[in-house]
Amino acid sequence: MDGALITVERPVRVMAAMRARAGIRLGSERGRLFLFLPVAAGAGILIYFDLTREPPVWLSVAMAGGALVLLVALWRQVAARGVAALILAATLGFGRAQLQTLAMPSLLAVPHHGVTITGRVVAVDLLPTGRRISIASPRLNGSAPAARAVRVKLRRGDDVAVEAGDTVRLRALLYGASRPAYPGGWNFARDQFFSGLGAVGFAISPLDVTARASPGWFSALRQLREAIAARILADLPIDTGSIAATLLTGFEDAIPPAERQVFITAGLAHILAVAGLHIGIVMGTLYALTRFLAGFSEYLLLRVPAKIVASLVAFLGGVAYAALTGFHVPIVRSLAMAALVLAGVIAGRRALSLRGLALAALALMLIEPQAVPGPSFQMSFSAVLALIAGYEAMGRRFSIGGEGHGRKLLRHVAALAFTSFLAGGASMPFAAYHFQQIEPYYVLANLVAVPLTALVVLPLGMAALVLMPLHLERLMLIPMGWGIGIILRVARFVGGLPHALIEISPSPGYAVALVAVGLALLGLLRSGARFSGLVPVVLGLVAMTLGRPPDVLVSPTANLIGVRDAGVVRIVQAGRVDKFTLDQWRPVWAGMTSKVGRIGDVCDGGRCLAAQGRVLILADRDAARAGCGDALIVVSPRPLRGACRKPGRVVIDRFTVWRDGAVAVRLTKHGAMIRTDRMVQGDRPWVPPWPRRWHRR
Repeated sequence: MDGALITVERPVRVMAAMRARAGIRLGSERGRLFLFLPVAAGAGILIYFDLTREPPVWLSVAMAGGALVLLVALWRQVAARGVAALILAATLGFGRAQLQTLAMPSLLAVPHHGVTITGRVVAVDLLPTGRRISIASPRLNGSAPAARAVRVKLRRGDDVAVEAGDTVRLRALLYGASRPAYPGGWNFARDQFFSGLGAVGFAISPLDVTARASPGWFSALRQLREAIAARILADLPIDTGSIAATLLTGFEDAIPPAERQVFITAGLAHILAVAGLHIGIVMGTLYALTRFLAGFSEYLLLRVPAKIVASLVAFLGGVAYAALTGFHVPIVRSLAMAALVLAGVIAGRRALSLRGLALAALALMLIEPQAVPGPSFQMSFSAVLALIAGYEAMGRRFSIGGEGHGRKLLRHVAALAFTSFLAGGASMPFAAYHFQQIEPYYVLANLVAVPLTALVVLPLGMAALVLMPLHLERLMLIPMGWGIGIILRVARFVGGLPHALIEISPSPGYAVALVAVGLALLGLLRSGARFSGLVPVVLGLVAMTLGRPPDVLVSPTANLIGVRDAGVVRIVQAGRVDKFTLDQWRPVWAGMTSKVGRIGDVCDGGRCLAAQGRVLILADRDAARAGCGDALIVVSPRPLRGACRKPGRVVIDRFTVWRDGAVAVRLTKHGAMIRTDRMVQGDRPWVPPWPRRWHRR
């Protein structure tokens, strides 16, 4: 009998111990639910943007209402209440994204011929090859003002003085948003839709300024930025001057492509994208300088705490820097985050915290939900999350007090390497997903470039801005250019190392979603349960490497046809050279040899067989007269008009991509798997209208 009691009691004790451990673990995570609300809201936003059809408005309202009822019903149960709160956050994110879409004007009907444009200039961009203007509320051929802006590149040599606020008139050829280069590729249409841009193009007549801008703060600020950029470019050569102008005015379009690629290859592209790093350096420099100078004023220190004065000066300096760099979205987001940090300093709270990061993420999602699918949002917040969580766990190891100068220096270097490793490592999966490339030596390049930017380049740039009214800016711009030159040399050295830039094939969306969930668990949980995040991170990274490239790709205009054939990618080109699409295609077949040639040079008699005879490329319909054999896939850049069609065979021609966009084909033992851009994008408000389907006779 006693043995039976012992047998019964043991499982009971084990269960009780397990409940106790779970209770302790749950108690240690108390208050962490709030940190996961932005994760849930972001998931809801991403689900909305991933749909192929626009959901009805009542669905968002019904989901949010149902989630709220569920939360109230489960309020007394702690675990269930947390799940219900996350569901509610996800539905609110979904609804906020749909509301933002409904608030945007509809797409612009872009003419397919030359058009006369009149309107007010809102931006003038300096490019390495000329100038580009953005025109708000444009009138096309005298029609009513359009709700969307147009962006036009001026003719080379057109040096008519123009500035923001001027009313202009010119003739131009306009183009709507281009469709992705391959199914699942970069979605330019969505970016233009939420930016308020309706069309881009180039001028075919000289620019005529019909009315000059009336004085206003916006135009005055734009003129000031352009004048500063012109002064910098006059004092420094284009390679370093364009980078200096970018850091101080935000005009990054002036950077030559060669220098931009050098920074990208070395993992230093974030230095050219004016955002959190730059405003942090500016505000940190002003904060430290103000506290140092305030220490000389006994009168001030007895009445106002130095940290409050320094925080106010740093904030005002941050606002001024954001204004000089154009108040674009990343800099405004970074300014808001920095303001939270300064508010924490003034209140005597932790300057950087996960709660502050969660508040900043929620605020941005409410203001601009369309930023969530973009690389800037994902990379910046993942990097900051890794930095905060990493230094919470390991920060004490980099204390620099109480030892010799040599050890202090080593710890400084170790802290810089640790910072670069955390920020770059956390953001790298998202960069690989969006840009299909990895920079493995980013830590090495950042060890030199980031301190040099923080301690030399940007402080000298700030001093140059102060000296510009006295026309003494060269005293600071010249050494600033020297610092930028050193960064360029480091970038070229790192970029020249073997495998400095590794291209990878496009990854499925679920892979990077797994990485995001894993990073959230690792960074937001407090107890040992955080290490459960390693599982989805590893699974996501593995999934990113398992993507199989397509066997056949056809561009949105069918002027490029790529076929994977025994380790070699043969790209047949018809018509004009499409370098942009070729650049987009390059990472799709990462690591494989590509051979590009004109269809007349590659295909004898206008016919080529590839992929062991399973793919037939035809120059046109006449080339099909000799028959199509046993080919499973027939591709042509011209309309085939019914040629080669038979049951079980896939025919892709000019009409196919006109109707469905770019096409990707994967060959299997059982046939072919077809994926078109139309399948991926569906019919959404930002997708240009698809042609109506029709059947050939």
